[in-house]
Amino acid sequence: MTDLEKLKEIFLTDVDEETKQENLETITNWEKSLIQHENFQSWQEHDITREIAQQARKSYIDASSLLATARDLKPEEQHQLWAKQDAALWILSLTEKDVQTAIGYIQNEIKAALNATN
Repeated sequence: MTDLEKLKEIFLTDVDEETKQENLETITNWEKSLIQHENFQSWQEHDITREIAQQARKSYIDASSLLATARDLKPEEQHQLWAKQDAALWILSLTEKDVQTAIGYIQNEIKAALNATN
């Protein structure tokens, strides 16, 4: 039995309807959040996602090198390189998001709720 199942068993039985609804909402939110974060983590760890992140890093470095060394760039070319950097940073911000910490935080909240019943 998972911690969420234990919570449902404890907090959804022998309580009035209002408390039951509040408890169900909290447990459902934890459950949805865990699923969402675990799916995101799975996506981050996928080989294709890692390849995309590696390409984004290379693209960012290449654009940075050009911006730093090519002094004869036209304003349009600079803007294109900055846009390429922005896109690479956006991809990297997704692939390097610390989902494990968020999962741990939710699991700690669930454990704290279970411990409160003992």
